[in-house]
Amino acid sequence: MVDYDLIVAGGGIAGSTAAKFAAKGGLKTLLVERRKTPRNKPCSGIQFGYFEKMLGEIIPKERLCNVELTKTKMILPDGKEFGAPFKMYNFMRKPFDDWLNIIAQEAGAEFIDDIICQSIEEKDDHVIVKLVQPREKKEIFYSTKYFIDATGLRSKIRFQLRPEDFSSGFEGATLNYYLDGEANLDSETLYMFWNLEWNNAMFAWIYVKTLDDGKDYWVVGTGCNDINVNERQESFYNHVKNKYNLTGEIVKREGYKTSMNLHSENRVWLGRNRVLMAGDAAGLVDPTRGVGMDSAAMSGRIAVNAILKAERKNKDVMKIYTKMMKGITTQTIHNQEREIGILNNNEELQNYIEKNMLKQGFSMLLQSWLNKFRKPTKQKLLPP
Repeated sequence: MVDYDLIVAGGGIAGSTAAKFAAKGGLKTLLVERRKTPRNKPCSGIQFGYFEKMLGEIIPKERLCNVELTKTKMILPDGKEFGAPFKMYNFMRKPFDDWLNIIAQEAGAEFIDDIICQSIEEKDDHVIVKLVQPREKKEIFYSTKYFIDATGLRSKIRFQLRPEDFSSGFEGATLNYYLDGEANLDSETLYMFWNLEWNNAMFAWIYVKTLDDGKDYWVVGTGCNDINVNERQESFYNHVKNKYNLTGEIVKREGYKTSMNLHSENRVWLGRNRVLMAGDAAGLVDPTRGVGMDSAAMSGRIAVNAILKAERKNKDVMKIYTKMMKGITTQTIHNQEREIGILNNNEELQNYIEKNMLKQGFSMLLQSWLNKFRKPTKQKLLPP
């Protein structure tokens, strides 16, 4: 007899969503998180209106930042600006993920934090999961019928099963500065700066976030698909200071880096046998869209739906999961093929954006409207 029907590794959005729906579906579920919670997590913390539908929850106001983002503004390489009204959820991952952990537990999932999912051993009809408590230096082994890995871009389990998906160095990174100051910018606007010198993966950004002290700070950040994130960030930060009279002290720096090969044709991988990958661990990170928490929530929820269907019909769970995820994986792979990193210079980037802007804007409005009528697991990821 197995210890659990499902073990979920990773207490972020994908993992917590999966654990909640698994427990609600009657599965004996264990959710594990490597950090002591509540924990910090570098992330944009921005999502669209359909996010509540994916989560199956109304987001409490106290889990959001003080400032509501109501507008977006794109700044192209030549300085042209294009803005539009667009409401977004704005949150820090520490209080937000803590809320999701609580919801999973309230649904019936067991939760253990400060424990590392070190490795797995696959059997014909179950999986042995090795967990390590680093403080106590204690190893724990549990058996489970199914396993969901939602541990992000530095997944130990994906590295164990597919080491070829990782490099010896790091393939990409992001970096944020939080400033206690003022700027000639609108606090309710998300500013997106498209410039290959500052970010060769997506846009660099400025907007307002709320830190643990309850105060609001300007966050200035960027990312890239190479090792030069510090140089790119400093260049962008200096531009913002001069252009928008940004003042104040940098009170916090945060970022992350990944060794997963983001350029690989096989970046998207949903797992094998009884081991299902979700969120960034499945390679669903999508720089073209600039967001990934929506695909994380949907993949976690769909993974559980696949498990429940496999149990009811005694079918292969991976075949079901792959079929259910086709819309998301197809979109992610398509976007990977048109990432801005393939462009040679800012002139090409400028032409690319201007050529597609009208079509993209219309598609965004259309799909946002259609999503109101679609099921939670059938949402079209935005921007489309």
